[in-house]
Amino acid sequence: MAGDDASTGTEVDAGGFEFAFDNEAFSDRVLRIEIVGSHDAPASGASRKRRREDADGDDGKDIDSSCTVMALMGTPVLRVNTIHISSAILAAQSTFFLKLFSNGMKESDQRHATVTIADSEEKAFIELLRFMYSGKLTPTTEPTLLVDILMAADKFEVVSCMKLCGQRLIDQPMTPESAVRCLDIPRSISMASAVKEVAKTFLAERYKEFLSTKFQDELMRIPLAGIQVILSRNRLGIESEGSIYDFLLRWACLQYPNSEQRHKILSSRLLPLVPRALSMTDAVLIDHPSCIINFTIKREKCLGLFPSGVLRSQPFHCAGRGFCLLADCKMIEQIPFFAILVKMLEEDRGAASGAIDYIIGFKTRPSLKFSTKHCRATTSNIRRGVGCMIPWSKFIADDSHFIDGKVHLRVQVKITPEP
Repeated sequence: MAGDDASTGTEVDAGGFEFAFDNEAFSDRVLRIEIVGSHDAPASGASRKRRREDADGDDGKDIDSSCTVMALMGTPVLRVNTIHISSAILAAQSTFFLKLFSNGMKESDQRHATVTIADSEEKAFIELLRFMYSGKLTPTTEPTLLVDILMAADKFEVVSCMKLCGQRLIDQPMTPESAVRCLDIPRSISMASAVKEVAKTFLAERYKEFLSTKFQDELMRIPLAGIQVILSRNRLGIESEGSIYDFLLRWACLQYPNSEQRHKILSSRLLPLVPRALSMTDAVLIDHPSCIINFTIKREKCLGLFPSGVLRSQPFHCAGRGFCLLADCKMIEQIPFFAILVKMLEEDRGAASGAIDYIIGFKTRPSLKFSTKHCRATTSNIRRGVGCMIPWSKFIADDSHFIDGKVHLRVQVKITPEP
């Protein structure tokens, strides 16, 4: 198979057999595609069984020379399409078809194979078949269709197509529809985590002001997984508490008319996320012995730090102690560094004393995940700031630190009180 080159996001060298697609002269079998309603079709990967039609007699003379794949007994078929196929080409690209043609067709003269797919999968399946002949996907393939092709490639075990679709989804602009679809991609699929992270980032950025009137109609159609992402990745401040609860109630009433189900979704899946959404990027999360605060700094603000500028966040608190984040440009032996410092402020009355653990992380490309840059353990009686530095030239030139034009920082503070 030619799947190893798919990670580049370009076309895969599958031998250039476009001319043979659905061409009887270059085909040795006929693929019968049964189209059923979306609600009647087997789930992706859930039924990859092969069966032969029951027939009278043991000699096989009255048996139709065909092999049926993923057929459901009694499932109403909406329509049937047939395509001439080359078993060698399909087997070279698909482990599924390799097993089918090797073990599933008992007589050498069998020429028909049948697959049953949902009507919603038809377009993606045809694109997948074309890919197995050409190693190409149409450059303008829309993101939602890419997700469908990815799911079809997973079902029929076309690894090279899975990789190519995953890379395309990462590289191309998302849409609300495709981003939501990406959240449902199974973990078993190649590049699933990277694709999901891109989708989550898109949703969080597009709906960062989800309480405004701009996208209300659109948001009411977003499913639960998307709302969870939007709620967990945006910070609105405590003054927005009432508006958040109102938004969630309106959304839940539209999505879940059944009051019992609505109550379950709100109480178990959404309301626990509200405290996080109420925290601000530059303020308190919860007054608790452990807290995680996310900060963002725009690129132009970072550039303005050179050569001696300073940015200071609003205070945040943990176990009664105040902290703030400082970002500045430091000169060490005439060499500039981008510096991040977590500084302890004056303690509040009743503040906990004990060991303090600091973790500072940056979100970076290509993973789009937070990676730890600095860890430090101190005690509450040491007020010296804790931080890390990156050479200025590397920080500015290396685009891996800037995502959507911003530096994304995460500060975790944990206080272990003295016994």
